[in-house]
Amino acid sequence: MRVPGLLREIVWPHRALLAAAVACVLAATAAGLSVPLLFRDLVDQITATGDLALLQQLALLGLGVFVLRSVFLYGQIHLNFTFAHRATADLRDRLFSRVLRWPVDRLGGWHSAEVMSRALQDTQLVHTHLLVGLVDLVATGVQLLGTVVMLFVLDWRLATATFAILPGTALLARHFGSQIQHTSALAQRRVAELATRVREVIAGARIVRAFVQEGREERRFSAENRRLLREQLRIGRLVALEVSAMSLATAAGLIVFLWVGGQLVAARLMTPGELVAFIAYVAMAIEPGVSLTRLYSHARQAAAALDRVEEILRVPVVEEPKGARDLPGILGEVVFEDVWLAYEPGRWALRGVTFRIRPGEHVALVGPSGAGKSSLVNLLLRFYDPTRGRVTVGGVDLREVRTDSLRRRIAYVPQETVLFAGTVRDNIAYGRPEASLEEVVQAAVAANADGFIRQLPRGYDTPLDEAGLSLSGGQRQRIAIARALLTDPEFIILDEATSSLDSESEALVQEAIERLMAGRTALVIAHRLSTVRRAHRILVLADGQVVQEGTYDSLMASGGLFRILAEGQLLPEPARR
Repeated sequence: MRVPGLLREIVWPHRALLAAAVACVLAATAAGLSVPLLFRDLVDQITATGDLALLQQLALLGLGVFVLRSVFLYGQIHLNFTFAHRATADLRDRLFSRVLRWPVDRLGGWHSAEVMSRALQDTQLVHTHLLVGLVDLVATGVQLLGTVVMLFVLDWRLATATFAILPGTALLARHFGSQIQHTSALAQRRVAELATRVREVIAGARIVRAFVQEGREERRFSAENRRLLREQLRIGRLVALEVSAMSLATAAGLIVFLWVGGQLVAARLMTPGELVAFIAYVAMAIEPGVSLTRLYSHARQAAAALDRVEEILRVPVVEEPKGARDLPGILGEVVFEDVWLAYEPGRWALRGVTFRIRPGEHVALVGPSGAGKSSLVNLLLRFYDPTRGRVTVGGVDLREVRTDSLRRRIAYVPQETVLFAGTVRDNIAYGRPEASLEEVVQAAVAANADGFIRQLPRGYDTPLDEAGLSLSGGQRQRIAIARALLTDPEFIILDEATSSLDSESEALVQEAIERLMAGRTALVIAHRLSTVRRAHRILVLADGQVVQEGTYDSLMASGGLFRILAEGQLLPEPARR
């Protein structure tokens, strides 16, 4: 368990707040510890003299001490919550920033609901049970330690008898704490599984209903929910057992000290005032003793959550190379030089790929599924680096270039359009948030999107639902094209997908695509024969290799895989209009 190191990283930026909270703890505890001494003097003086004036003075002094303690207690609680909330917010920021910079293959290896569970559920556990509890733990520990010291100062014999049971309580706390941490880790995994189930069902709601699987999904959710409930109830039982056992141990200690204390007063080895003060200190020790047990249990739960959080933070991120530089001037020729790529050792997605894309040229990639088309796009956007060989732009190896300077000059329009929560305007301006409304409208007009946008309830300010599902496929694609146009890119990467659209939508999208590509360099993953025909050059891929290259006419004349793809309708013609 690597919690201490990560905990230091979380706490250190907020150490001033923590220190101020601890200072209030010390002051409040010191004020509280002085009260039983006032009780001792009060009882002994009244017993000896019967002076009621002294009673009034001591009462006023006690009230002043309690007021002072309340002021410091307010500071302790307020500063504690401020520290915990700020530290938790920073931890979530750090997690989100880390995930944004994960390698693409790591994103594919984690379910989004699992990441969300760790970023929200587990960080909340860390906040509630560790960061908020950290100052409480210090306060409880200081109060308990101060009380123990005062007990031994008053009478070491009675204190020794009272605390004889401490080793047994420590063993109890350790036993229960270990079980609670293990069970808490299981419960947190169950929460992540439940979140995954909810997200999948919501995302696939239409499929679930179309195939009449509501009952099956309800049963699966209920089964997983019951498993989570069992783990949570077990945690509750363990905590209840621990607190009850510690409470019983504390009561046993109380009975011991009352019996021994009574014997000492009877033997005149202790004054009545000292016994009253001793009882007050023991009473003060009971609450922090029980609280310490509870806080320890919570800390073990938080430790399991922090381990899960740290697992996300340990994933290596894509780092900029030392000495990375911006791409100079306009984008030059793109060259793949003997490029090999393996996502896993020994499993080659690309094998010795060599080709070039000249400025202003439109190159189409065709091939069967799994041929390596998307891998070429991944390399050009530098989602991955080649295992062997290199990719250059204007003669500069992409591994020597600042990634943002490359991607800002390339527009990527994926096959599956991604829209974000926000308005239509927000989505079009995603790559240029500072763009004016006039610029957004111009991009939408060029993408054939302005007409349907103005018919929406609030036009460009219409909020989109999750993933923009209230829009048709063609409308979403045109928004994506407008988003690309607004950035005025030099290079277009287009995963062209119009086969699922009706003829009218396809015509509008195709016209928008042509405007997007006009005067720009483009690399197109082609799904339609019509797109291939318009390309300046075609690369045919199979098994991670370029097996054919040329124009449409030359490739049709030479036969081979391209002709098979074309004649076999793997590259279908557009639907007749």
